[in-house]
Amino acid sequence: MSTAINRLRQAVFLATPKGKQMRRPARWTNDSTSPEEAQIEYAIRQAVVAAILFDPIGVEAILELSDAEIGRLLKDKLRKMAGVATVYNLDLPAIREEEENLRRRIKRASMRRTSAPEASTKSVIANSERYLLVRQGKVLRRDDFCKAAAMTEKKLSKNVASGRIFSVDLGQEPYYPAFFLPSVIHRNDFAKVIRRLGETPGWEKWDFFTTPIESEGGATPLQLLTIKKVKKVLTVAADFAER
Repeated sequence: MSTAINRLRQAVFLATPKGKQMRRPARWTNDSTSPEEAQIEYAIRQAVVAAILFDPIGVEAILELSDAEIGRLLKDKLRKMAGVATVYNLDLPAIREEEENLRRRIKRASMRRTSAPEASTKSVIANSERYLLVRQGKVLRRDDFCKAAAMTEKKLSKNVASGRIFSVDLGQEPYYPAFFLPSVIHRNDFAKVIRRLGETPGWEKWDFFTTPIESEGGATPLQLLTIKKVKKVLTVAADFAER
């Protein structure tokens, strides 16, 4: 996360009137970066510019924090915002582009596997689409979820056992939806719906929460829960569980 500190300082430098600027370190102008590193630096640069524009005093406070603390806070906020994006079904341009690129890679891969059974090909595509959710931060590994939710793994296990949270499996590892993190939906409302879904598998529960309901104007159950339409969601959940 030292890169974040460097970008904060660079942004402060650029925002300082000429004549008061200190000379920029050579490492700030190093162009020998990989495409992935360049993408990360671009994202961080955008974030720090926004921070300086909206709260320059807050930026000074951030610079007093340790690199580790900044990294922890940044990751936690990113995970929670991924949950908000899932709740409100945000379709950001960068996500659409990544999805399209992944679909093309999946299609090419499936064409090369023409000798594989059809069921196996469908499984590869389905798992690839689920993996994209991991890339987007919409489902999280156990330790990442616990850090963002500020809960122990023991408490997480209790919440899963009691039907307050559910997990989805990818490979041999459980993942947890990031939409449980933001406070826009009360945890008790989640529990009522999850319990109404009964023994529905994890990924089907994910599909239920994130699939638009035509009779509700295309709103998803997640969106209905944010406006306290719990009874409506419970009715739909009961029908879904009986299928």
